[in-house]
Amino acid sequence: MKKVLLFLSVFVIAIGIHAKPEQESKKPRPGEGRPSREEVMKKFDKDGDGKLNDEEKAELRKKMSGKRKLPPFLMEKFDKDGDGELNESERAEARKTMEGRRKEMIAKFDKDGDGKLNLEERKAAMADRPNPGEGNKPEEKEKKVKDAKKKKGKKEKK
Repeated sequence: MKKVLLFLSVFVIAIGIHAKPEQESKKPRPGEGRPSREEVMKKFDKDGDGKLNDEEKAELRKKMSGKRKLPPFLMEKFDKDGDGELNESERAEARKTMEGRRKEMIAKFDKDGDGKLNLEERKAAMADRPNPGEGNKPEEKEKKVKDAKKKKGKKEKK
């Protein structure tokens, strides 16, 4: 009987050692697969000043543009010739529009005046933006901002 128990114990331990845990299916997070800021600077900052000049930015855009796709609603908006791709003029228009939108958001939500949106400012900005493909309806914007402020107030009370 002792031999049988010893054999079963060794067998169970051997199975336990060789068993592999189930792999969780990882969903890619936003930004995953993209190089970090440090990697980008290391690769594209040729003069080593810690900033990308126009020439360096152009090279970065050229390398990265093939990897990034615009969401369909933006493609519809900026793809004037309807070929399913943005040519240089369409891309320049899209970039100009998005940069204008970014400046508008910073002007509106940058409460501390540092030229960047911190976490709280970014949350307010995200609550204010319309859903993809929707227009900017003022009453919807006001409701989203009020809801974001209510959530912030509840968190501060806790």
